Amino acid sequence: MLLGSVGGGGSLLAVPALVYLGDESVRGAQAGALVVVIFSAAVGSVSYLRRDEVRWRAGLAFGAAAAVGALAGSLISRALNPDVLLLAFAPVMVLGAAAMVSERARGESSFRPWRHGVAGRSAAKVVVLGLAVGLLTGLFGVGGGFVIVPALVIALGFGMTEAVGTSLLVIVLGSAVALAERLHGGGIDAGTIAPFALAAGLGVLLGTGLGDRISTTALTRWFAALVVLTAIYTGAQALTALA
Repeated sequence: MLLGSVGGGGSLLAVPALVYLGDESVRGAQAGALVVVIFSAAVGSVSYLRRDEVRWRAGLAFGAAAAVGALAGSLISRALNPDVLLLAFAPVMVLGAAAMVSERARGESSFRPWRHGVAGRSAAKVVVLGLAVGLLTGLFGVGGGFVIVPALVIALGFGMTEAVGTSLLVIVLGSAVALAERLHGGGIDAGTIAPFALAAGLGVLLGTGLGDRISTTALTRWFAALVVLTAIYTGAQALTALA
């Protein structure tokens, strides 16, 4: 529902849920969360495509850069303690929540679609931001929507709706690369992940409908509060494990 309504956040909750409620290992939960996010983002993108709210050219460039960053992040992740990763993930969650409720996130679109011409400065921003988002995707095993949407809105001037639609395309590309790298280290628990993914696919359809009926600002604030609470819990659990 978070992916469908605000374009991100599903994996922010999916990783801790799979670890603490699904009894998955941290790395298993990261791989499983990527499967869930890829499936639900693909489902959710359909309605935005129909409404022409996906900026294909910028989205594909952002996604290609994110894929490169995701590969690098996945390789770095292998060398780190899983509890250290969870602890580092907590402040990233808080920063993502803060960005989504910022003043700029409520502004109108000022992005010039690339079908009308590509400015060099705009292209450079897309590539740099894509690499950074991909690094987070690979490092923490998250789809990155909670970072992609603020990046598209604040740094590139997207309107919230077109940012949500475009983020779903980027999520599929970046997450697929991160997942492919992770699957080399072992499979996933299909018995847990398959029903989770199917439920997420239904949830994203419900979330898209919810986003059409309820204020995006209100949804985003509720999402941000939920992310902060989850970050506090995740950080506390990781600190306890390390201690």
